[in-house]
Amino acid sequence: MTTARFFTTGSRIDAVEVTGHAGYAEEGEDIVCAAVSANLDLTSCLLGDVMGLEIKTEVDEDNARIRITLPAKLEEADEVQAQNALDALMLYFINLKARYQDFIEVMEV
Repeated sequence: MTTARFFTTGSRIDAVEVTGHAGYAEEGEDIVCAAVSANLDLTSCLLGDVMGLEIKTEVDEDNARIRITLPAKLEEADEVQAQNALDALMLYFINLKARYQDFIEVMEV
């Protein structure tokens, strides 16, 4: 199972960490893993490459773990856009869970 954890302080999402393999299908055929990976990668590109934020991205392939952490302080406009991006990612994962409930878990911690 894939687990997506959104780490929050108050209403602010500080980081997202995704661990595990969905197990929906064989490696290379798993549409749940592909959906999770693609949207996590898109969010990372948006935050880091498009918005130019100095996000911290940690990838541990051996343990199937990816974590994206926002800087502690952002300008107000960047903060709003970053939170919108992470809110959208969380909503996407929640919707994915509704369709594939045995293969993905979404938590706010």
